[in-house]
This record gives sequence, structure tokens and C-alpha cells, in this order.
Amino acid sequence: MALYSGEERPRRIVIFGTGQGADTARRYFEWDTPHEIAGYVVDREFLTANEFKGRPVVAVDEAVGRFPPSGFLAFVPLGSGRMNLLRAGKYELLKSLGYRFISYVHGSNKLVGHCEIGENCFILENQSVNFDAVIGDNVVIWSGCQIGDRSRIGNHAFLASHVVLNGDVTIGDYAYLGSNCNISNSVHVGRQSFIGANALITKDTDERAVHVVEATPAMGIDSMRFIKLLKNHH
Repeated sequence: MALYSGEERPRRIVIFGTGQGADTARRYFEWDTPHEIAGYVVDREFLTANEFKGRPVVAVDEAVGRFPPSGFLAFVPLGSGRMNLLRAGKYELLKSLGYRFISYVHGSNKLVGHCEIGENCFILENQSVNFDAVIGDNVVIWSGCQIGDRSRIGNHAFLASHVVLNGDVTIGDYAYLGSNCNISNSVHVGRQSFIGANALITKDTDERAVHVVEATPAMGIDSMRFIKLLKNHH
């Protein structure tokens, strides 16, 4: 895997899906890159229209004929469904058809020359990425995360917003990390682990482990009465 160098040359892209993820990817590519969205591919059972956002839609079994891999790059922007297995499956399907993949890295991120990034990654705004980090293939990193030095994120992982990876952290393939979770130095998060929002992980996790923090309970008091009590207290 090479150091990230960006993709400045305009390319034609075919996106898998026509749902919310596909539309989010379309908006970022159109607004933040020189690339062109050429069309969309879907599983045949989900082919309900021939057009999406002004671009053609074809069944995946017709993709190679309509969008030859020699002239188009692919992008699979699906979410974390089935512990990232859904996105991984469609990524592998298009790869088996001969497609190469583009990664999207938001322009606010200064990653050129010091971070390794794989293919089909979707990396949104305002990441803080230290030197010698490695991000695998088919990884989603939502906005505002901290990726510590020498940390490694495995293939098909999903990081929600504001995840913190301290130095020398390893995230296993297919892992899911919820918003605001914090992974301590040198911790290994096991393959396909589910780390919930606000969790603090200080030791290695098992494969397919689940670590969740309970939600903040309601106080059982009306909000206007609560404000009044606060004022009286002060």
C-alpha cells in the first residue's frame, strides 16, 4: 500500500447503489473533487428506475457492458450493515468484475505523503491523522476523528464521528467504532468487534466482542421545572 498522494486527474466513477449512501458520496465527489459521476449499478432486484440524480442506473450484471472497467473506476459507499459485511460483499463483487476503485478523502485533510490509504475508502472532513498511520481497503471514517501515530485500521472497518485512536492502535478487519469512543495506546481491537458510542477501551478486545456504554437515563423531571430548580440553586 502506497502513501496517499491524492487523485487530481479527473476520473469517471460508477457508484454502487442508489440509496442515501450513494447520494452522500455523489454530493462529496461533485462538490470536492474534479471527478465525474457517470452512473450507478444496483442488484437487479433493486432496479426500480433507469435514472438516479440525472445519471443512468443499470443492474450489476450489465455493469461491465455499460461502464467498462477499463474506462471507469468504482466506488461502493454503503454503510456498516451486517458488521460491514454488506459493503465488503459489494466491493468484492465489483472487484471480481475487474473494477479498480477510487478512494474519497475530503479536501480538509492534509494526508498527502505521510499516511497509507487503501482503495474504496470514504474519509470525511477534519480528520487529525498523525504520521505513519495505515488505513486499509474499503474503510469508512466519518468526520472529526483522531488517528494516532502508527495506528493501523484494518480492511472494511467503519469509524463513526469523533472516534479517538491513540498511538499504536490496531483496529481489526470489519470492526465498528461508534461516535466518541476512545481506544487507548497500543490496544488491539479484535476483528469484527462492535465498540459502542462513548466507550473507553483500555485492553485488547476479543474477536467479535461487544463493548457498549449505557445511555444517560432521564431524570424523571419536567425540563421547565428543572430550569427553575437550577435558578433557585444559583
